Amino acid sequence: MDDKCIRCGGTQAAYPIHALEVRTLHVRNLGGENRVQALGDEKHSAVCEACAQRQLEVSLNPVRAAKPQLVRFGAVFAAGIVIGAATFLFVKESRQVFLLLGLAALVSGILGICDALRKAKEKSLSLNALPGAEALEEAAWDVFIADAPKKEDINDLTYIPINKKNLRRKNGDLMILYHLLPEIAVEAWKRLHKEEEKQ
Repeated sequence: MDDKCIRCGGTQAAYPIHALEVRTLHVRNLGGENRVQALGDEKHSAVCEACAQRQLEVSLNPVRAAKPQLVRFGAVFAAGIVIGAATFLFVKESRQVFLLLGLAALVSGILGICDALRKAKEKSLSLNALPGAEALEEAAWDVFIADAPKKEDINDLTYIPINKKNLRRKNGDLMILYHLLPEIAVEAWKRLHKEEEKQ
């Protein structure tokens, strides 16, 4: 097991991370887009207390936590304003097309900002409801998720924590929580309990 912090590389990693890797391939065909999923290996990592604490402080402040998304969607919103203003000032023909484009950018920006703030606020409330030690464990998992690989070749990578909470869940809960296909949720449930038996 790697006992170095995944974020800072420090050796005083207080939070060991055990996770199942999920590989998802998005296949586009005439019928739309389908997902192909498979479980990967068990991943071992760790997070130090300082990185977990910093992540917790960020997550408890919704505006700070959502800052990257706010900047991105704010730029989309600003582009909508610029397109709309430029259309009125400089475009004589086909004005409706540019106005619709500007309006779409404005709406996308507003919806993106609202959604990012909503998710950050929900996360902050859920962390506030936890005891301090559990909140830090959750923050350590968030550090791992942020810094763990997201892609391998053409596959998207996501992770399921191997912990007591997930051992109590049914495969249907795992399917919803981690966006798994039904057969992969069943396999994940079995793998989680096999890992429990090893420990």
